[in-house]
Amino acid sequence: MKPHVLVVDDSLTVRMDLRGALSAAGFTVTACESKREAEKALRERTFSLAVLDVILPDGSGIELLGAIRASAELARLPVILLSTEAEVRDRVKGLTTGADEYVGKPYDITYLVRRARALCARTSGEETGPVAAARRILAVDDSPTFLTELACKLREDGHDVVLARSGVEALELLAVQSVDCVVLDLVMPDVDGIETLRRLRRMPGRESTPTVMLTASEDPTVARRATDAGASEFVHKSVDLDAVRAKIRNLLRNRRAAQTTTPPARASSVERSPASRPNGPVSEGPLFPRVVAAMGLAPMLARSVLTKACARAGVDAGVLGVEGLKRALPALRDSLHMFYPAEEAQRRAQMIAVLVAPSDHPAA
Repeated sequence: MKPHVLVVDDSLTVRMDLRGALSAAGFTVTACESKREAEKALRERTFSLAVLDVILPDGSGIELLGAIRASAELARLPVILLSTEAEVRDRVKGLTTGADEYVGKPYDITYLVRRARALCARTSGEETGPVAAARRILAVDDSPTFLTELACKLREDGHDVVLARSGVEALELLAVQSVDCVVLDLVMPDVDGIETLRRLRRMPGRESTPTVMLTASEDPTVARRATDAGASEFVHKSVDLDAVRAKIRNLLRNRRAAQTTTPPARASSVERSPASRPNGPVSEGPLFPRVVAAMGLAPMLARSVLTKACARAGVDAGVLGVEGLKRALPALRDSLHMFYPAEEAQRRAQMIAVLVAPSDHPAA
């Protein structure tokens, strides 16, 4: 039986494009233009995958995603969110709500079909290769013009290109979404490229993510600083964008070769714990929201960061207590350094440590 895909987008052009490409790839497609139509279709049929636009005429794809994840019958349905790159908050919110993938418009149809196949194969248990084989690149630059040109060039190779306009936006996205490569501008207004790269390298699993640093500076010491921070390649912005594309091709090729010669690590019990499952909301104990408030990040991002820190410490975030928070505090402190300068990160960690202080100093 063909996998059945639900496409929800208010653009007739997009619906026709996706219907044609997915049908040609062997999928059955039901296309809806509104949230209400999609909800009706989900009640009446069984789907293998949903592709949801974020902005709909009668609601949002994120709201629909939330309803899917809250439903016992639909909670495991793979979901791809589809929208423009203008709002990083949409991407972060969608992924922390339980989306399996986020593809930005203008999308590469070949990439989208490949991801649809991989997600349907994973759900049916027929997957023959790693889903991570699909290529996703995070491009970070505060110049909208340069960022658009770079994204167009990289999409010629079939990449899904995620855009961020600052170091802070990039770190927020990296906290919730995996990428295969990062292209990072050196000079940015909030957190510069080198500091962003340092924080990126402290993220679990990001230690070896291929990273290309871009700069307009002619100072040779800048290249040394970027390399010391962990840059895989250093490229001057004056070069043709085809040269950047070639660097990325080479980095991805080398990474794939390394992955095929290294056996995949077995998932630990922590990775399989309820706290680390991406789909479905975490039920929060009374201490959880107090820690989220002390972190000072956007609430949804803070919840995601805290849940992952607990998972790394082997703590169930859903029943987070004082002892669990003590165990998770070192991992959480490391995570805070990804988003704050050292002094502010330390201050936030101290605010969180106060929440466990009463158990350390019991009343006489």
